[in-house]
Amino acid sequence: MYAPKIIRQIAALLLAGAMLFAVAGCEENDYDWAAAEERRSQLYHTSLDTENKIDISKITDTDMTLPYAAGDTFNPYTCQSTLTKNICYLLYDSLIQINPDFEVEYVIAKSVKVDHTIIHVQIRSGIVFSNGAPLTAADVSYSYFLASRKESCYYNQLKNVTSCSVNGMTVTFVMQNEHVNSFRLLDFPIVHYDPNADKNLPHIGSGRFKFATLQDGKSIDKTLLIKNNKWYNPDKVSIETIALKELPTVESIVHSIEIGTVSYMYTDMRDGTPKNVNANFRKVDINHLLFLGMNTNDTSLADENVRHAISYAISTNEVAAAGFGGMALGATGPFTPNWKAVAKYQTGSGRSSISLAQDALDQSGYVIVNNGIREDQSGKQLSFNMLVCRRNARHMAAAESIKSQLARVGINVDITEISGGGLIKRAEEGKYHLYLAEYSVQNDMDIGQLFTPEQGLYNGPIAYDSVRTYTNYRLGLGEIEDFITAFEGELPFIPLCYLMGMSVYARTLEGVGNISEDQLFYNMQQWKVTKTGPSSEKQ
Repeated sequence: MYAPKIIRQIAALLLAGAMLFAVAGCEENDYDWAAAEERRSQLYHTSLDTENKIDISKITDTDMTLPYAAGDTFNPYTCQSTLTKNICYLLYDSLIQINPDFEVEYVIAKSVKVDHTIIHVQIRSGIVFSNGAPLTAADVSYSYFLASRKESCYYNQLKNVTSCSVNGMTVTFVMQNEHVNSFRLLDFPIVHYDPNADKNLPHIGSGRFKFATLQDGKSIDKTLLIKNNKWYNPDKVSIETIALKELPTVESIVHSIEIGTVSYMYTDMRDGTPKNVNANFRKVDINHLLFLGMNTNDTSLADENVRHAISYAISTNEVAAAGFGGMALGATGPFTPNWKAVAKYQTGSGRSSISLAQDALDQSGYVIVNNGIREDQSGKQLSFNMLVCRRNARHMAAAESIKSQLARVGINVDITEISGGGLIKRAEEGKYHLYLAEYSVQNDMDIGQLFTPEQGLYNGPIAYDSVRTYTNYRLGLGEIEDFITAFEGELPFIPLCYLMGMSVYARTLEGVGNISEDQLFYNMQQWKVTKTGPSSEKQ
């Protein structure tokens, strides 16, 4: 329930061959470690550990075991399974990262400057890859080239970038459409550019771990990770080795964690919710919104009082419980309640208010008649059709909850079960009253597509104040609280809940705190493995 109160265009990414920079190879024994240590001391107030000697042949046990998908590539841009991508977070660092509060933290980037459509990223000096080669701006440019290709899982988030250039330790990105948060999308993995590298081996990264290797530099076992003692962060992880184990299903992984043969996993719950988890777990906020689309071309839904009445009547907490079994967070406004920077401006409580809903409908002249459905003086009833994907059991349960809640204030809803493709088509054509769908919000927090006409997700007259204040915010000319106020006044769509994932971990693993979907090993430096482990504590 909420109190009353321009979108990116797809850029064609045409990357010329000149984007590939010929970086001179630098072996570990050629690298100026003394200079790097001096720079690192200035940056991190510590010295760089130049030793990384582990006799792999003597490793008979490992500190942790993680699940992985056999047969998948460990290429961080083209890997297919979620399990493999999760492991890539250990091998590769990025320019920035988004923390559990949805705020930006600098990693490889020393500073970021946004100037309209141009983003200048200054790279930290003294960072090296796990093989000892210095990390340069050219490595960042090469990584962008890989991440922006159509086969990359980072392609969609980098669509707005039209070019990338290098000048010393500065990388400049040019965006097609201006957005004050565009730099938040630059969290793609950074890999070492070596034109002579073996293409059959994984990319070299600068992350907390690396694949086990022999002295000749070739991988002996892609299922074993060892700590990277050259990691940029002076606060090193205490875990030395990680084994990788192939497991087919979420349930089999959870069972392995329960009996102690696997240490840690993450699931976004889209493949189902693990049942009876007899291990430690934490809920993980996902920037993935379930919303109720409203076609304001309909004369009833064009009435702000009717839209607010619908919002007042719906308890977003009840929708989260009914559809997602508690693994979702009732929305309090257009953005996730856990984005600390904006949460204080959103006025929703997650609860319904029947009295406010009834007052809003009374104000617009809708009264309850004998069949319990409200109608106006002309006899037009408040009866709407709602499109719901028939194959999504969670959406169907949420829809039934919404229908039941709206009936309490005299609004009738008929649910139309439809295929996912059919729902998208009818939403684009505007052939609906209401529809229930999910929207994955990218790290730039851009939700403009949900209330801008002719974008496929919203149909009706322009929500003028929402578009105006959002455009000003996007261009850096206004404040986000102004947009939230305008949005809650016009209410072009109704945010229902933000989905949650789950991290499950063994009793022998201590120190696991809050993580984000994009940082599954956030603050891993605080993790430690014990022999017996604490008692199970579900959080």
